[in-house]
Parts: sequence; structure tokens; C-alpha cells
Amino acid sequence: MAGPREWLPRLGLLLLGIAVLWVLATNRWVSRLLSHWVEWALRRWTHLDARDYASLLRLAEDYGVMELQIDPDDWLADKPLQETDLYQEGMLVLGIQRFDGAYIGAPQGSTVIHPGDVVILYGRLDAFSELDSRKAGSAGDQAHQEAIAHHQEQMRLELEHQNSTRMGR
Repeated sequence: MAGPREWLPRLGLLLLGIAVLWVLATNRWVSRLLSHWVEWALRRWTHLDARDYASLLRLAEDYGVMELQIDPDDWLADKPLQETDLYQEGMLVLGIQRFDGAYIGAPQGSTVIHPGDVVILYGRLDAFSELDSRKAGSAGDQAHQEAIAHHQEQMRLELEHQNSTRMGR
């Protein structure tokens, strides 16, 4: 049976190793260094695109990407994209995953959204839940008009804020 003289140094070394790993794992400088090294290695030895898409799309702010499953009674069902005017609500359709597995990237306005499709959207986070619950019919059309008005008001407020910030400099 091993005595404290034999296992105590090993336990201390183990705890020291865990402490060093914890410090390295939580250190921002080490994280940045490792990120740069990984990006360099990916560029050098692979053909992978090593961009930070979360930063590129400003996902940390009020914007996000969402997958929206289309049901038969949804407002978007059986409509061509150009008829939805989602861009007027501040949303962009990045792609459509068809029910049969086909994928349409950057779909055109004539592309029809079918029940069973999954629509990949980029836009303001606060608008996603309303669109997800919007049903077909006049109530859905009314909600669409309200969403457009809300988006236009947000854009006006953002422009005012930008202008006042520039004037204050």
C-alpha cells in the first residue's frame, strides 16, 4: 500500500497541471494566439474557409441567422420570394433546404417556398419569432405590413442615432 510520501507529490503535480491548463484555457491572450495559429494552419494545409462568420454577419449584435420550417398554413407557404417582400421587413433569404434534400443557395425572387421547406434567413432577432408564428390569410398579410412599418421605424431611428453621433464628434 502506498503511503502519503508516494502519492502526495503526484497529487500536487496533478493539481498544478490542472491549474495551468485552466489558466491557459481562460486566458484571452492565449485564446487569440491559438486562434491565429489555427487560422494560419487551416490556410496553409487545407482549403477550408477559416472566416469568423459570427463577426462578419454581426451575429453578436441584434442580428442572427435562423432556420424556419415551413408548414402548410404558414404565411410563406406556396409563395414566390418576390411576393413575400421579406427584405422590406429587414430579412434576407440566404437559402432554402427543400423537403427532398435539395438546397437552393441565394434563391431568386421567382423561387417558390413550399410546405416542408426550411428557409434560412438573416435578419433582426426580434423579427424572427413573429414571422415563425405568422399564418396565411388576411391576418398574416396585416402582420407583414406591421413588420414592414416596424422595420422602417427601426431604420429611421438608427439613421437618426448615426447622424447625432456624427454631429457630436
